[in-house]
Amino acid sequence: MNARTLGQSENHDTLAARNARLAPGDVVSVRIRRSEEQDGAHRFETYEVPYEKSMRVLDALNWISENRAPDLAYRWLCGSKMCGTCGVRMNGREVLACWEAVEPSMMIEPLRNLPVVRDLVVDRAPFEAKVAAFEPWLERKEPYPGFPEPLKHGQMNNASKALDCIGCMCCYSACPVIGLGDATDFAGPAPLVQLAQTALDTRNGEDKVRRSLSATGIFNCVSCYKCEEVCPARIPIVTRIIEPLKARTAQLCPGGAPHASAFRAIVARRGRIDPSALVLSVQGLRALGNLPRVLRLLLRGKINPIKTFFGAKGAAADAAHRILGMKGGGR
Repeated sequence: MNARTLGQSENHDTLAARNARLAPGDVVSVRIRRSEEQDGAHRFETYEVPYEKSMRVLDALNWISENRAPDLAYRWLCGSKMCGTCGVRMNGREVLACWEAVEPSMMIEPLRNLPVVRDLVVDRAPFEAKVAAFEPWLERKEPYPGFPEPLKHGQMNNASKALDCIGCMCCYSACPVIGLGDATDFAGPAPLVQLAQTALDTRNGEDKVRRSLSATGIFNCVSCYKCEEVCPARIPIVTRIIEPLKARTAQLCPGGAPHASAFRAIVARRGRIDPSALVLSVQGLRALGNLPRVLRLLLRGKINPIKTFFGAKGAAADAAHRILGMKGGGR
């Protein structure tokens, strides 16, 4: 089950359930965030829209634009879940206006984490600049073998998932790490999906992929799955895009992945994770600077200095070394 659909039946939030709540002619209350023209502030205005069968959020916006607010600014092009331009927030969650069924009462806002141009229209320039900085194209070392080029399914499995992206920016809006602003250099799920189309392509040169991945800040991703939850294309963004990109980054840019590299090395040597060894590997002696915290961890059994010092191994040490292929794992 996709993260987007998890719990919908239990919460009576399926498309059929939402459509069943309203009958033709019922009033749909739509509260829209509107921009002030003078100082960039905003206000909310409420409109009452007559419900029509199978009405979408986009239909409600179109009715308001045609009958109540001709100056309402919002984007849409295809109206069929293809162009990705109509992304908005409806009742606190990111949706495609052309695909989401209306609810009896709705609050419609622009996507988060992007500058608002006016009303529901956001500026996509920060996203596009990040994608361009990644140089999302192939730089091949081997000559092109001709057409058709033989490619196995396993070679393109993850990259092909990224190709389903319609660039709606819903995942970018939902990402809590992007919401931290300059506190992190994380590129965000939407640019990473675009990058994955070439970075996870086995034909791309390692130097090119390394150069792109070094600018992503990918290890600031907290794997909260908010991006997967809102993706209208149902792309498994964390499991099939971000995690493979993390693995590729750890392989090509080990200096940018100290936590992941240390974690892997410890498991390979000992067949288990050792929290104190992990902290020491990543932070060095700085980890001992907060003695009250160290004592709390010690008293709660979170760390074991004796096992760390003597390098105690678990029963899975040999198997871990064999699977992870780390040098020195058998000592």
